[in-house]
Amino acid sequence: MSHNRNSSIKGKSSQINLGLGNKAFNEDALKKYEDNFIVSFKYLDRNQGQDFEDWDREGLLVDMLNTLRDYCMKPLQESKGKNFKVYGGFPPKSKFKHPQHVPKDANWASLHINGKVCLAGHIYENIFYIVFLDKNHDFWITELKHT
Repeated sequence: MSHNRNSSIKGKSSQINLGLGNKAFNEDALKKYEDNFIVSFKYLDRNQGQDFEDWDREGLLVDMLNTLRDYCMKPLQESKGKNFKVYGGFPPKSKFKHPQHVPKDANWASLHINGKVCLAGHIYENIFYIVFLDKNHDFWITELKHT
């Protein structure tokens, strides 16, 4: 199932186009969107990453919920920054595979909870669809700096 970027949402015409995964991220579109950050687990992949029980055992679940609560209290454009990054396409280096149930044109993003612990998923308008619980930073693998 792919997102239709030209569809009407709640009776109003959608004016935002955040870009497809294979295109550059549209910063101007994000600035226009003022609705609060929303989180969805609709596309959560239960075959990759960890599950809620694992995060609960490791004391990460409460941190995740507190972080999500804080993000949901402000508009999406205020959320972008050091801990919430929008990448566009699926990462070139990842221990995860693009799940079949996630749209191919997904606009991938990650939200850091603490340290290397993060949530990886995709963004559509003001909704962050969490796909992976990633306690080891395996979604978007980067070179270590200053080591």
